Amino acid sequence: MNQRIRYLDFLRCLAIFFVVILHSITPTLVNTGLYSCTTWYLCMGIDPFDRTGVPLFFMISGFLLLSRSSTERVGDFYKHNIPKLVIPLTVWSLIYYAAEVVYGQHPIDILDFLSRFLNQGVSYHMWFIYTLVGIYLLCPFLKRIVDHCTTRQLVVLLAVILFPTTLRPVLNRFSPVDIYLFGPMMEGLVGYFLLGYLLGRAKFQKKTRILIYLGGAVGYAACLLGNLAQASPQEIALPMNGGYLLNHYLLAASIFVFFQTWFERHSAKLEKLSGPLEKASNLVFGVYWVHALVLNVLNALVDFQGPLLVWVVVQIGGTLVLSVLISAVISTVPILRRMLA
Repeated sequence: MNQRIRYLDFLRCLAIFFVVILHSITPTLVNTGLYSCTTWYLCMGIDPFDRTGVPLFFMISGFLLLSRSSTERVGDFYKHNIPKLVIPLTVWSLIYYAAEVVYGQHPIDILDFLSRFLNQGVSYHMWFIYTLVGIYLLCPFLKRIVDHCTTRQLVVLLAVILFPTTLRPVLNRFSPVDIYLFGPMMEGLVGYFLLGYLLGRAKFQKKTRILIYLGGAVGYAACLLGNLAQASPQEIALPMNGGYLLNHYLLAASIFVFFQTWFERHSAKLEKLSGPLEKASNLVFGVYWVHALVLNVLNALVDFQGPLLVWVVVQIGGTLVLSVLISAVISTVPILRRMLA
């Protein structure tokens, strides 16, 4: 698995683009004062796609790590991969906390920092890293499972993982009695990890791909219409945006398979994109770490008085460009790259 896989590099870049858009438009989505304006509807229309950003990250990692023979060596895997998450997490947590102190949000409080650091993070977007660390701890054991299971058995395992967190809520919407049965045996987001492995190693016939794309369309429609149905001038709850929900699995799977197929069909024509895609892909983790800070500073410094839609575009574009530039600078200095990206 040392050879770069172009569609995964592209999906990684697409995923961070979705994440930046998500964090840029969320204040517009949940602002009841903007309910039913044109820009609000536009943001609602792209929101289902944005919600697939983190699932795509999990799916990419799942395919790559569960395909490597070295993953099953527990000690070596932990030694090689856990520090890549924990070191940047620690440094960026200090940076984000220091930024809050500088902006006067609170004084320096060591216990407060440790409390947040040992929970879900100093910044809202860091929950992803905490979850990823947990999945990495499971990864060598998942590797042993996937190596000794048939595809059908892995599909059953996926259903078992998803039932408590993803499938049961869907059943309970239509069931006359509440179904509980059993609680989660694994973190529900492990399902994305396993799904990425299953999709990445499969070769789908055209009819199967069409079904997957139809599933993605259903997932998109369920997310959009479900959120619109529950939105009002009094509250915009966005009930279809939970990370475990089936609609995100369906849409993320369709995006994954679409670009997997497209890149494989146009492999020769896309050869010249290999270098740029690899370079862009290598910057993604740095962009993930810094983009929330860039977005916060942008909102604090810019007093934009123009149309809302223009401001949303400025936020997305400005955050993405500045984050990429910062990540590119970090990547040129080995010690910074190890600590921050």
